[in-house]
Amino acid sequence: MANFRYQVLDGAGKSSSGVLDAASIADASRKLKSEGKYIVSLELDKGQGLANMEVGSKRLNTKELVLISRQLASLLSAGITVVRSLDMLYQQCETKRSKRCIGEIYEAIQSGRSLSDAFKDQKEVLPSIMCSMVSAGEESGRLDEIMERLAIHFQKESKLKNKISSAMVYPKILFFLTIAIVVGLMTFLVPGIAQTITELGGELPGLTKFIMAVSNSMVHYWYIYLIVIGGGYFAFTTWKRSEKGHAQWDTMMLRIPVVGKATKMTAAARFTRTVSTLLKSGISVLTAVEITGSSLDNVILEKKLADARLQIRKGTSLSKAIKPITEFPPMIYAMTAIGEESGTLDTILDKAADFFEDEADAATAKMTAALEPIMLIVMAIIIGLVVGGIAMPIFTMAKFVG
Repeated sequence: MANFRYQVLDGAGKSSSGVLDAASIADASRKLKSEGKYIVSLELDKGQGLANMEVGSKRLNTKELVLISRQLASLLSAGITVVRSLDMLYQQCETKRSKRCIGEIYEAIQSGRSLSDAFKDQKEVLPSIMCSMVSAGEESGRLDEIMERLAIHFQKESKLKNKISSAMVYPKILFFLTIAIVVGLMTFLVPGIAQTITELGGELPGLTKFIMAVSNSMVHYWYIYLIVIGGGYFAFTTWKRSEKGHAQWDTMMLRIPVVGKATKMTAAARFTRTVSTLLKSGISVLTAVEITGSSLDNVILEKKLADARLQIRKGTSLSKAIKPITEFPPMIYAMTAIGEESGTLDTILDKAADFFEDEADAATAKMTAALEPIMLIVMAIIIGLVVGGIAMPIFTMAKFVG
């Protein structure tokens, strides 16, 4: 059993609100309606306290989208009504975000709104491709097929993201390991050795003095380092989120050697996959390009696709409209043109997406292969300077003692 917070109207139009104990949101809705109440709002009561606060992004992640799409497709194909399917899905949702999203969609439908409008109300939580395809599925009467197609789309998108994330694990480990070793040396090892060197006397090399000074500042003024690092991170994220900074960052990610190719191949895979999925669902090319632009997570490509959309609106074909986008591989233009000529654009782009996903995987592997030796060299240089700076005076004094 769970608590649901409600706001209702009675027969006289008088408003009232409160908390109701029920097994599910559907059960709570039935109880209120049996009392002759008109439901204005009905949602899970999260209560108060830090434990119930939502942390992080409101948007559902790809795994949650796969589960929602797959389960809805299965329920609808089994002949279960949309309302009952949403109620069953609500009870199976594992995260607070997905549970709240499905609960609000269910509530909207109970209030008389269409399924497509209920999904569009969740545009801050759900991707635009999902809202558009649900609308197309509702109009065509093939909602179960559309949800299954969405599930496949999100599953492939999740697979691509997981490959990129997995490839970046080792470089991240090396980066944090380098920081941990340097901090450990400077705060634990160097202070003790520095005291011994100072007691022995003698002229210290410049490198040794510098390392000892940095070590002393890290031990006694560590909070300043935290403030500087925190301030730098905040400044970077603020700049990256700004319109100008976001554009500069995305431009840099497209132009950096090795990294740029991985970024372009990933964008090409997402473009072809998304357009193909939308076209198969009966959505127009114009709308498909608009939706796809926001899914590439790159404002430069999004702007260029907006320009291409203007050309399509004027009557230009998709292949000619995207030809000026030099960040896309030439193969996209060629395969799009073939698909338009043969009338099988959705199928051609789907096959192209498989190819570009493999290319993105290979480009990401090359990127990480290039990053690994760079990280190792940086680690060796930093640790070598610290150890060498401390060892130099010790060896010099030992030579004089001998």
